[in-house]
Amino acid sequence: MAGSSRRKDRGPVLGPGVRRTLRSRRRRCDADGVRESLPPESRSPSVVYVDGDPRQLCLFEAEFGDRFRLTLSPSAGELLNRVDSAAPVAVLLADHATGRDILAAAPPALADTERLLLARSWELTAARAAVESGAAARLFVKPWIPAELRMALDDSLRIFELRSQLRQVRARLEQSERLATLGRVSAGIAHELAGPAAYVAENASALRRELAEVATYVRRVNRIRPDARVLEKLRELAEIIQDVEAGADHVRQVSRGFTGQLRVDRPEERCSVPAVVQHVTRLVRPELRGRALLSAAGGPLEVCASPLRLTQLLINLVANAGHAVGSMVRTDVGQVRVRWMAVGDGARIDVEDDGPGLPEPVEQGDPELLFSTKPPSAGTGLGLSLCRELVARMGGTLELRSVPGNGTLARIELPRVP
Repeated sequence: MAGSSRRKDRGPVLGPGVRRTLRSRRRRCDADGVRESLPPESRSPSVVYVDGDPRQLCLFEAEFGDRFRLTLSPSAGELLNRVDSAAPVAVLLADHATGRDILAAAPPALADTERLLLARSWELTAARAAVESGAAARLFVKPWIPAELRMALDDSLRIFELRSQLRQVRARLEQSERLATLGRVSAGIAHELAGPAAYVAENASALRRELAEVATYVRRVNRIRPDARVLEKLRELAEIIQDVEAGADHVRQVSRGFTGQLRVDRPEERCSVPAVVQHVTRLVRPELRGRALLSAAGGPLEVCASPLRLTQLLINLVANAGHAVGSMVRTDVGQVRVRWMAVGDGARIDVEDDGPGLPEPVEQGDPELLFSTKPPSAGTGLGLSLCRELVARMGGTLELRSVPGNGTLARIELPRVP
């Protein structure tokens, strides 16, 4: 409660050591704008101090600049213009005369921030009212005591970290509940799809047998009246039926996996990457038609993974790449490339496109992010989240690399069969 009317316009008493520090840092004390004592790309929690007195800003930096990442501002309005550059903000310390307004109207970027208030002795009544209203957590009197304020800042940083962790836990719980609900719904849908998928597969098989008899007759007639177009149509029909059978069989396998009839977590499972890619190519061909050209390249390679899970993973990534390429206005045909190779004791599978790229949070692999490039009615944002889960269950990793406007690379790393 120190402070008297004799010193109310002079600020705190400065010792010779502090004066030397202030002189050495005078060039860095620019009260004409918001600035930070560390580069803005630093992501460690920061301490923000708002005070219209340049001497107070310099004194605060001299005392705490080597201990905390600081952002100093001469006014609340100027801080609001650049608050994102200071994020994450752990502590907001505001002078009552200059920055009290920002305590009551803090932006969303300061949701977890611990708010402290500094006031002179003649401002204590109004300052205490601000604390009682919840605008600030604690009140300190000018001239402040360095040791007391240092302890308060340390405590506030710990509180900020706990709040941030609690927010992350809540976000994970909400996403887990959402995924659990979707899992239950998906299991029910998969069970219902098993019957129609079997019906489609049986009819496709019957159609293939009928087509074989028709093809025998057409080839016999074609010897008398040759027509290359008829033979080409027969070949296309055979491929379409093969794709229908492959798709129906995949739906049945997924359905069995959901309902527990198929064990997909057996550690001894292995699969051939070229065979899986060939199967995926058949399944996604209708999805990519008119959007992008799909190419595949790689030699013989076996991985320790469930063929069903790897198929699901590649279908998701290739289909997403095709949709991304198709979303661009372009004069040429988009490209989706799948490549695989052995890398040391592991295997690498790349899915690359020349689409619009991904936003930065997705590229950095934010595990809590549900993101979709599609309209709200066409996408759930679960594609990448499910891909990460599939890769994790196979003991691998998924990395996304993207340049805005120049495409995306999804890199899968999996254990290789010795």
